[in-house]
Amino acid sequence: MSRIIRVGIANPDSEVGRPKGNTNQLLLYANQMAERGVTIGVFPELAISSYSGEDLVQWKLFIDKQTAELLRFTEESRNLGGTVYVLGVIVADEGHLYNCAAVVQKGRILGFVPKQKLPSYGVFDEWRTFTPGIPGENKNIRLLNWKRYIPFGDLSFSFPFGKMAVEVCEDIWSPDGPARARSYDGAEIVVNISASPWRAGVIGTKREMLPTRSADNACVLVYVNRSGAQDAL
Repeated sequence: MSRIIRVGIANPDSEVGRPKGNTNQLLLYANQMAERGVTIGVFPELAISSYSGEDLVQWKLFIDKQTAELLRFTEESRNLGGTVYVLGVIVADEGHLYNCAAVVQKGRILGFVPKQKLPSYGVFDEWRTFTPGIPGENKNIRLLNWKRYIPFGDLSFSFPFGKMAVEVCEDIWSPDGPARARSYDGAEIVVNISASPWRAGVIGTKREMLPTRSADNACVLVYVNRSGAQDAL
């Protein structure tokens, strides 16, 4: 089996509160990735609901609509070959809300990995609305009327091309973030999905920080960050 992979990164012009329109864009790019033989297709943090939902994430209707769109994306991925897609979603479980990376392939959600390092500085207020992921947590959950239980927690994913881990935004900023344990567990590829707003000097900081994380964890790091305007930020 070939160990050469092709990575696709897409950055749709998403809008907060427009899950159907956002998902239509995701599917457009997902089809293009499949046509080009992409192995791993990556979208930003909270790609379906868009970042940041602020108080909207506390509305059940808001969560249910983006969950329904995730399931639509998953169903349509049946016809997109073997591309593995990573995209950001909000997951509700037992009264908690999680900012997650979802891994989707061939009509299945392979797992949800919640963000562990929730930011609560500057424009960020995630501790108020989200619950952090717990290192070592591993359980199964169900979404709406989805017929399968879905793995949830501190997960890595094994594929013919190698072992892959995923994480969300702030997780990569900490030297002791989840990538460390997952790379020790054998992950060769770490995918980080972000929606970090621009600020002066941040690009230079990332150019130093991201290669350092990759070297420290002896892994290939795939990083996508949302670009474009967001008035709330």
